[in-house]
Amino acid sequence: MNRREFLAANSAAAYLTTKPATQESVRLPRATWIEDGIIDAGGSHEPYSFIVRRGGQRQDAYRGYQQADSEEVIRRLKEQGIEVYHTHLYKGAGIAHERSEMEDAKRVAAIAHRYGLRVDSYIQWNTMMYETFFAEEPRAKDWIQRDELGKPIMLSYGYQQSYRYRPCFANPSYLDYLGKIVRFAIEEVATDFIHFDNFNLNPEPDSCHCSNCTNGFRHRLRTKYSAAQRRERFGFENVDYVNPPSWNRDNPPEKMDIIFDPAIQEWIDFRCQLMASALEKMARLAKSLNSEVVIEVNPHGITGRNRAWEAGLDHSRFLKHTQVFWTEERNPPDFLPDGRLISTIRSYKLGRRYDNFVFSYLPDAAAIAESLAFNHTLGFAGNDPLTAEMKTHIAFYRANRDLYTKATDAGNVALLRSYPSIAYHHSCAQLSAILFEQALIESKIPFDLIFDEHLADLSKYRALILPDSECLSDGQLASIREFVSRGGGLLASGRTGMYDEWRRLRTEPGLGGLIQEQPPPKAYEETVVHESMASGASRREIGGGRVVYFRSLPFDGPPPPAGNYFAIDRRFWKAPPNTQEIAESIRWAAQEQIPIGIGGPRFLVANLTAQTARRRWLLHMINYNKNVTEIEAVKVECRLPEGTTLKQASIVSPDRPTPETLRFETTTSGATFTVPRMSIYAIAILELSRAR
Repeated sequence: MNRREFLAANSAAAYLTTKPATQESVRLPRATWIEDGIIDAGGSHEPYSFIVRRGGQRQDAYRGYQQADSEEVIRRLKEQGIEVYHTHLYKGAGIAHERSEMEDAKRVAAIAHRYGLRVDSYIQWNTMMYETFFAEEPRAKDWIQRDELGKPIMLSYGYQQSYRYRPCFANPSYLDYLGKIVRFAIEEVATDFIHFDNFNLNPEPDSCHCSNCTNGFRHRLRTKYSAAQRRERFGFENVDYVNPPSWNRDNPPEKMDIIFDPAIQEWIDFRCQLMASALEKMARLAKSLNSEVVIEVNPHGITGRNRAWEAGLDHSRFLKHTQVFWTEERNPPDFLPDGRLISTIRSYKLGRRYDNFVFSYLPDAAAIAESLAFNHTLGFAGNDPLTAEMKTHIAFYRANRDLYTKATDAGNVALLRSYPSIAYHHSCAQLSAILFEQALIESKIPFDLIFDEHLADLSKYRALILPDSECLSDGQLASIREFVSRGGGLLASGRTGMYDEWRRLRTEPGLGGLIQEQPPPKAYEETVVHESMASGASRREIGGGRVVYFRSLPFDGPPPPAGNYFAIDRRFWKAPPNTQEIAESIRWAAQEQIPIGIGGPRFLVANLTAQTARRRWLLHMINYNKNVTEIEAVKVECRLPEGTTLKQASIVSPDRPTPETLRFETTTSGATFTVPRMSIYAIAILELSRAR
């Protein structure tokens, strides 16, 4: 793609008419060098000029900046097993202002390449430091986000960084400027990996109301819907005067629980699509220059917040353009005294769903193990100097890399994270998803997260979970019914299927006939969904399929107050009191076809992966309880694929890097064995063969 083609692709008309993407229509070339995993580390991603402007630095800050970029650091990281070196490139103060430090990044990249390392270059996605940027490019005053009153919108990043304006991603001129930096990274630095930081938008009321966004919003409504559809959506056809939503003291966005205003719903969609389209433009430019460049963004993962409503982010759209994403949620493995099990598993499963690796902070051995087990790689190993635990696990990973490459998650249970359900009624649908996920994690049932688009093909799964998935389209309901008719197991709770994709109340429940016990729709407007008492599940067999319905999904005790924007954060991450009933219901709905059953305490968490070509299963087990140093006698029952038998079982861990053989017994459906003991992390290696 040359400059003229890039500008044409980023014209206002082309940019703002982009429809929600499908994986097939936007598939970009994928870098092959990262397919077998990644070990990334570095010095610092902050240029010295930013360290000075930010303030609070040490007097010897420049020496620290030089040290982070030194050959000494690069050589030491290489010797410790690092494969990709992360460094600064562009922070948002303008190319002219940062030019000398960009040249430093170019010099450092050359050193890293000389040592055989790949290079990871930091680019600030979301900052214009206007004090220097405007001096270089006066037109940039028209590129910034402005609120309803025309006031510049700042990056929400601490209390003393008001000099960081947010750029408007509906403005093609800003994307053209960002494209220059991408081009420099690839053509001058010869980078292998682009890290776009701060990939998000501010929550309301700090959303951009500039002319590009306002006109772009209207344009999207005209192109997304026909005249008849606009009339059905809004009650009128002409959307030339529809504005982004306004807020006041009596109408604060952070207090809005249920979003039913169609204009607000469409504004959420516009902001999500705006970010996905902008990223796709940058990714396409990068890939046109070097198809082997990896694209990564830092949006956070699944943290219990309403990312579509708050940040303009729908992971299912933009992760099609990346191979890695960062999550800075800081939820390392822990088992708290009140019974909450904390993890980053949801974000890792999101990455697996979209074939992305995940970078997260790995402060201890359990967090490193969790990344290996659920992320299939180490990811970000930290900054120089590396911890002793990280160096131990790098050595283990490199010695046993064949246990992680070309492995896929082997669960046959799917849990739907419905975009409209969570975006429009977050406090209900997100909490239900969290509770079901906690039950699955603590019951050690392997599962996948799926998103709306994946309902079209459920052939991999024996059971589908719909956690208060209120908003389902007619097409989605048809797919669910077909799944059950073909022998699938369905588990649903609460309001599932009561509304269409616009959150219009259906005249008849969408899952009527499958669920008989679901109360009439109107009854739900005054019903407490998450009760503190056990709900009881009803079961039905329908043809070859099975259906389980939970009228409510109970929370163990009174739920904490949700606060502004109804964040379902780690305060809520507690398995429901009927977890055993949920686990039994899943196994019943799946007609006992769950591939594995694992004993052990609640804080023992597991993930099952498969290397089909090698006829091998890998059972990863992690101890989340920091107060328990060893777990003994974990019994495992395997239901092996039809036509196979267990040939050999062994176990390996960072504590015991040499595999030890396990004794097993063959059963009619598979095999059983016992893991005699484990400390923090162990992998049971199950070699399969064809049954005779």
